[in-house]
Parts: sequence; structure tokens; C-alpha cells
Amino acid sequence: MRRAGKMVVAVVNAGGWGTALAVLLAHNGHEVRLWARRAEQAANIAQARENQAYLPGVALPPSVTVSSDLRDALSGADAVLFAPISRAVRETARAAAASIQPGQWVAHVAKGLEVPGLLRLSEVVEQELGTAFRGRVAAISGPTHAEEVGRGLPTAAVVACEDSRVAAGFQAMLHGPTFRVYTSPDVVGVELCGAMKNVIAIAVGASDGLGYGDNARAALITRALAEIGRLAAAVGADARTVSGLAGLGDVVATCTSGHSRNRWAGEQIGRGRSVEAVLASTPKVVEGIPAARAAVELEARWGVELPICRQVFRVVHEGAPVRDAIASLMGREPTAET
Repeated sequence: MRRAGKMVVAVVNAGGWGTALAVLLAHNGHEVRLWARRAEQAANIAQARENQAYLPGVALPPSVTVSSDLRDALSGADAVLFAPISRAVRETARAAAASIQPGQWVAHVAKGLEVPGLLRLSEVVEQELGTAFRGRVAAISGPTHAEEVGRGLPTAAVVACEDSRVAAGFQAMLHGPTFRVYTSPDVVGVELCGAMKNVIAIAVGASDGLGYGDNARAALITRALAEIGRLAAAVGADARTVSGLAGLGDVVATCTSGHSRNRWAGEQIGRGRSVEAVLASTPKVVEGIPAARAAVELEARWGVELPICRQVFRVVHEGAPVRDAIASLMGREPTAET
């Protein structure tokens, strides 16, 4: 398989982010195979040369082929990018395992943790692909809204992997005029930040939905980063990751952007809609809801305080009123800023 110049890349899952990556890779000169779960979906995207369901208005370059045959998409590819929602990572990796060879580079771009079990998603992929991939599955993260990446707006991201050669390979593959890529060895920190930021976005959206203003939004973001930092320290992640693209960068984007489905969901809840009604009104997955359960389990496992995450869990899983959750946060015992 090739390791320089034009490469063959399989992007596994034709959601919005997977489609945006396929477009980016094609513009970078690579041959891309975009896999869709359903034959009808693959046919529609191939015919329209556009993913009208998940990334409307973004044309697929000629070097992107679309297929619902997973084995065909993976066969002979130099690199594989898994792009499903977090809860489908294990199922997708398991389906792909028989067609992936040890020489292929593998990365995922999902953000979340597996519940139950609290496994990071690179660990999930490694389990399904086998021991040959131990420490060789990269995680790609950062403030990377598909709507902007697909349209070529300036974006920066980080690719983390224990194997520096794999990280550097994906960096070279993805880096281009509109997409700047950094590398990191801190897979734990990058994946942890990617999961937690969705919980924080629900909190910020709920505050906005209540009309609490800029001060409350800024305070939530700042104190949420302190929570992520405490958790990162407890699990042995690099503190610099929390202040980098996967941490601060993604938190800011997810908590303030109109593209953020987690912020949108929180805003709807803050305006009085039930969680069930919010989820029923969108075909998109609100990753912060399962991530809130993972957060409180991490809080208990590592003995760290995550008060904002705990209140989001109370709202989305226990039906606590949003105003009560905010009041609980404001009513905590005054302390030093740490």
C-alpha cells in the first residue's frame, strides 16, 4: 500500500462529518471511498453527487465513490477513517474487522465514550480489530463542524495516536490549505475532551434557552473546562490537551455555534421542551445525552467533582427542572478558583 502522494482512503459512514472528510480528502488529491449503511442512501448520494440528508449544498468531487458494500470500500485502502456516531462505533468496527489488514492506517472521528464500560472509542476499535492495532488507532478531534469543513472554511484539528507514524500519516493526508492538522500522543486526553464537551454544550444551551445571558455562558464554559481539567489530571492525560484544540477549541465551538446539535438541544430544553420531544424532533444524534451518563460514572470512578456534568445528567436523565439545576450550581459553597 502507498504511503506518499495520492492515497486510497475509505471513509466508513456517510453522515455529515464522514461526507465532509470525504470532500476534504478528495480536494487534497486522494481517492476516496465513502461507505453508506443502506444501499438506497448510497445510490441517492452517488446520483445527486451530494449528501442531501446530512450535508446539503456540498458537491462530492469526482474522486469520491459511494458504496454500501463495506468489504469493497475497505479492500486495498491505504487508510480507514471510522465516522459513525459513538454508540455505533463497536458495531461498525466489528463489521469491518474481517476486511481490514494490519498494514492499513486506522483512525476514528467519533466523540463519546462507550456506555456501559466507559471505554474510549479508540479502545473499542482496537478491541474489534485485534492486537495488531493496539496503540495504532488514531483519534481525530477539535472544533470541526462538518458544515464548515465541507465548504472549505478554515479549520484546525488534532490527530492523536500512541504510534507517532500513524499520527504523522493522517496529518499529511488531511492537512491542506483550509485544514490545519496538529499531532499529539495524548489519545486519552483528546478522546476525553471530545466526549465531555458535548455535555457542556447542553448546559450552555440550556442557560441560553433560559435567557441567562453572556455572563452565565462564559462562566459555564470556564468552570466546565476546570471540570475537564480535573478529570484529565485524574486519568493521567496531558493538561495541555484541555487548553488545546480538542479541549478549549472544541468546547468553544460546540457551546457557541449554530451548527451544534448539543447546544441546540440544551436551548430547547431550557425553553421548556422535554428531552423526549427534543430528540423526537431531529434525526440527528445528541451525543451529550449518553455522554452525561458517562460523565457521572467517571466522576464516581475517579473521585473528582464534576458539578456541571452532574446537573446536566439530572436534567436529561432524571427530569430535573433546568432552573433547579442552575440554582444548585449557584448555591454551592463558595471556594477558591481552581
